[in-house]
Amino acid sequence: MAASPAPSITLDRKDFWALWLTLFLLAYNVSVIPPIMPLLVRQLDTSIGYIQGALVLFSLVTASFAPTSENLCRFYRRERVFLTGLILYGIGTIAMALSPSIGFWVVSFALWTGLAATPLVSAPWTIIDFAYDGKTEEKATLALILASVLGGLSGAILGGLIASHFGWRWAFAPSLFVFLLILILGRTLPSTAVPRKVPLDWVGGLISFLGFGSILLGLSLSGEYGWWTPKQTFSIVGVVIPPFALSIVPLLIAVGVICLGFFAVWERQQDRSNGLSLLRIGLLRNIVFVDGLLTATLHTLITSGVQFNLYQTLPILLPLNPFQTALAVLPYTLTMVVVIVVLLKYLSVDDQLPPKYIVYFGLALLTFGLSSLYFVITPTMTTLSILPSLMVMGMGSGLFLAYIGTLTYATVSRSDKPEGRGIYNPFQQLGNSLGRGILGTILVTSAAAGVVDRVVKKMEVSLSVTQRQDAISTLQEMIQTFSKEERRTAIAKILPDSVMEQLPAISRSAAAEGLQTALLIAIIVSIICFLLSTQLPKQVRHRI
Repeated sequence: MAASPAPSITLDRKDFWALWLTLFLLAYNVSVIPPIMPLLVRQLDTSIGYIQGALVLFSLVTASFAPTSENLCRFYRRERVFLTGLILYGIGTIAMALSPSIGFWVVSFALWTGLAATPLVSAPWTIIDFAYDGKTEEKATLALILASVLGGLSGAILGGLIASHFGWRWAFAPSLFVFLLILILGRTLPSTAVPRKVPLDWVGGLISFLGFGSILLGLSLSGEYGWWTPKQTFSIVGVVIPPFALSIVPLLIAVGVICLGFFAVWERQQDRSNGLSLLRIGLLRNIVFVDGLLTATLHTLITSGVQFNLYQTLPILLPLNPFQTALAVLPYTLTMVVVIVVLLKYLSVDDQLPPKYIVYFGLALLTFGLSSLYFVITPTMTTLSILPSLMVMGMGSGLFLAYIGTLTYATVSRSDKPEGRGIYNPFQQLGNSLGRGILGTILVTSAAAGVVDRVVKKMEVSLSVTQRQDAISTLQEMIQTFSKEERRTAIAKILPDSVMEQLPAISRSAAAEGLQTALLIAIIVSIICFLLSTQLPKQVRHRI
């Protein structure tokens, strides 16, 4: 199917601010969850693991629905789908703030706002692609990146501060104010395409949802059910799945891969027969695009996973309340903001250094920052000791994010960019899920193993390999499903008082060790990310 000519549109200042605030809103609502997590656990009688699962499920839903969202945008016009998604997102946010139970909250956040957020994630980038070109487009792209960064920063700091003084429900008040601003400013967004009056590809949408959804769900359940050997059985209405000694995780991933294979075949058939397809699979043959896509996804995996783990471990190591934890992690995001603002200011100057080298330098700084953070994480660490590492990481991420998008689309025509966004944005959601799922699971598993080994040593007893693994799995489940008080009560029933007195120190040592293990994995992934970036083009070649 030949690509349609890229439309040329005019975007006034009011429209641009509506798009800018949209990305700010999305980042705020996700970033406010970690600092209010302890309050949610206590007041809604839930667990940290349950909230973590909701965060992963949100990314799962948003990523899985993205191809169908792009299909709807072609059928009904992007601006109409955008406004519909915005209204649904606002309703979902209100439902989150008023949730009477954790089940209602998860449905409102992960399912309702997850679906509504899908067109909101891609619309700003697609409209910017059509409205600007050259240096103006690069500046607009940096401005949108800055919106997401500032939204995340505001969620962590402002949301945490409001929650600590007025309760977690009030932490969503700023997002409702921003929602109303977007609703006022974005009512007259320009049209980006002539709608295609052809039947919607619901079959392709369903298959893609099942494919992405099964893979992401499998990854999110890996910590609870095990990667291969089952830690516990998975059952639906009493039926154990699978009915043999295998974790549900590889089965879900296999089903997802098979569904995506069917999706590729279906889309190719649809494209050949009537030109109707959710996505043009040909973009996945573009080596530069795929390389940039994977590089950006791995970067998202690293940064989201490391930040999430810091939010989980710093209250144990220092200790800090949620707002103080947000302040401790602040240097990373603040440094990133400064770097992006500086680039916005001086981008009009002729570039002396190819964008590819800036991406290299950013990844090198990120790897160095992760490495230095690895060595300063100790049970006796302070907020000042991690400050330099976080600033170096923030500088590296700022430089990386400034150009990875433009390099990824360097060989993609403007008319193909909406299709590319339909692939690129879901993969960044995938990176978020993988970061929290994989690095979060590594943290919990390693910390649980550290606690078990130290307690056994203090008690001067020995455990078989099977007994040790059972103890680690039990403690891991308690960490993810019990509140702090419930864990302490349960552990006090099986440990002597002499060991219970030493348990806080044991927990700090194990948490530091777990965070170091997760950081080591992040460093390895960062090196892989750097190697992938070597295949990116040196310069950005704008195509029509």
